[in-house]
Amino acid sequence: MSPWLAIAGLLLAAIRIKPLFFTALGVLLALHLQSRTARERDAFAQIHPERFITVTAPLERDWAQREDSWVLRTSRFEANGVAFEQPLAIYARFAPPEIAMESHLGAEGFLREGEHGGYTLTLKSRELLAYTGALPRWHPAAWNRALANRLEPHARELPEEVALAHALVLGRGERLTESMRESFRRGGTYHLLVFSGLQIALAAALLAALLRVFHAPRASDWLLLTFAVLAPLFIGPTASVSRASAGIGLYALSRLLKRPTSIENLWCVAAIARLLLEPRDLTEASFHLTYAGAGALIFIGKRFRKPFGHLIAAETAIAPLTLFHFHQYALGGSLVTLAMSPLIFAMLALSALACAHPWFLRAIGWLHRLCVWLNRGGIAGVFAAPPVASLIAGGVLAILAVALLRERTRAVAVALALLIPTVAAMVRSFSRRSVDVPTVTFFDIGQGDAIVIRSGTKTILVDGGRGGRIVPLLANRGIRRVDMAILSHAHPDHCEGLAAVLAQLDVGVIAVSPRRFHGECAAAVLEARRAPIRLVYDGDVLDLGDVQITAHVAEARFRRAPENNASVVLRVAAGGRTFLLTGDIEKEAELYLSDVDLRADVLKAAHHGSRSSTSAGWLDNVRPRMAVISCGRRNLFGHPHAEVLDALRERGVRTWRTDRDGTIDVEVRQGRLYVQTGLD
Repeated sequence: MSPWLAIAGLLLAAIRIKPLFFTALGVLLALHLQSRTARERDAFAQIHPERFITVTAPLERDWAQREDSWVLRTSRFEANGVAFEQPLAIYARFAPPEIAMESHLGAEGFLREGEHGGYTLTLKSRELLAYTGALPRWHPAAWNRALANRLEPHARELPEEVALAHALVLGRGERLTESMRESFRRGGTYHLLVFSGLQIALAAALLAALLRVFHAPRASDWLLLTFAVLAPLFIGPTASVSRASAGIGLYALSRLLKRPTSIENLWCVAAIARLLLEPRDLTEASFHLTYAGAGALIFIGKRFRKPFGHLIAAETAIAPLTLFHFHQYALGGSLVTLAMSPLIFAMLALSALACAHPWFLRAIGWLHRLCVWLNRGGIAGVFAAPPVASLIAGGVLAILAVALLRERTRAVAVALALLIPTVAAMVRSFSRRSVDVPTVTFFDIGQGDAIVIRSGTKTILVDGGRGGRIVPLLANRGIRRVDMAILSHAHPDHCEGLAAVLAQLDVGVIAVSPRRFHGECAAAVLEARRAPIRLVYDGDVLDLGDVQITAHVAEARFRRAPENNASVVLRVAAGGRTFLLTGDIEKEAELYLSDVDLRADVLKAAHHGSRSSTSAGWLDNVRPRMAVISCGRRNLFGHPHAEVLDALRERGVRTWRTDRDGTIDVEVRQGRLYVQTGLD
């Protein structure tokens, strides 16, 4: 008998036994997801990564510009006639045409698995991209698109104001700049900036209050249920909108069925319903933060004096989760949220009015500047993440307190349980501020380089990877001060994170080469710096106690890849062993440096393991015992290339890779090398 029929029979038999019913329903959904995933895997295995593939996807969002490329994200797609219920990120190196009222996108490009899950499609030409279909006029998504297009002509004159209107009232956050996002993140109020449960709850509360003023509670409940259905169709089925809509819909449904329920039960049922529809939410940060914050208000805050009881409850529940997921904290974020909520509500109303008349856009800008000022009142920073064991212990104890205790005793017990992971994070951070033996860490930073050299309390950072990912990783290891930050060259995958480090951490000296130090990323480093800059030339020696670093720079002018070949090469002597950090030098610079004695025990393979580097002559010159390759999982460039891996293997060089092994720590103990790997 088919397992599906067996589960269906069990489901029918268990309809009156609730625990058995939910168990059977969960097994049924798990089988469905497993079958769907297997089908998608089989279909993807038939696709050649270096051949064009035809993809169609719904147009759910706008294109967002990311440096010199554009990206469009969609929740599902179809490739070669096979449906994939997985997110897809479409990358274009050209400015794509504006989206009018089309419903789908058709494109030909390279389909690959994404570095952080889902899939990516890389487009090479504008001619291989086309919009098809049309949104039905009656569909809420068409209303959303029409309003977005109405604001579009004003984007050139008032870019920030249009971006805020798109985000607040239409749920389109693609235009928000990184500086706007960072301002709200540091204040602990980012959830106010993007369309989330706050907007859903405010709109639903206004609708319900309006009808109840006219003594029409039944009509109010029907309107809430209708709103819960239409909101995800209007904004899109994002996780936050779906969660808020599910809670409101369940509340309205319980009233219509004359089965009123408590807010505690509604919290539990809404979470279970969401997990039944999307089990992957169980590991998502947004799911954790949403239900932890709401649960804290329900089970802790309401038992203490308002409003401070609610604020303390929210901080207690959310702090360990933000530390775990993002290695960040924002003390006072709840208080700033309370002060800023009226402003955000006013901005929301003005954004809706701006869709009718653009004059209101300027008022949005005035309120946004006030929000930026308020966000500076929060105490924000980076910190170590709590150990997983402490999170599990705190969560289990909190759930037991909810189940076994009542009233104020339950609230106190839940609060104390939730303090466990926060205290554990503090202990971990202070215990990691120094190392017992010299250690070189190659961070799993994605497609980029970020390396830390530590000896005692001294810390040297070499490159910072792309974006700001390196800052929380440093904080997670107790690093609050960097004695010297060295930049190999000013490419974004080495340089971007360094600007974030300079802005958020205490840095003693910045060391850069004057060769090829230009471009947007170099300008960002200069703008963010709060430390003196030291120029590095060929042969310079940087001495930091137990660690001695010799810099080598190929001073010739290279016609091919001049920025890569101008990378600063560092020979690091620590604990009686040597490490050679090569930046992105290619074969031309390797040949230029062939007369220099660069023998090393550990080689950081240049340019993420590209075939353009790590030549046979270079390996014969360095003669490494082990090699480390820093590259992103399933990156778009195919790094590391097979030729490099084969060359290392032929010479018996033991190789570690960040895309496969995670963050790599190499410790030097009594002249011996010890390697530890793992997810950071």
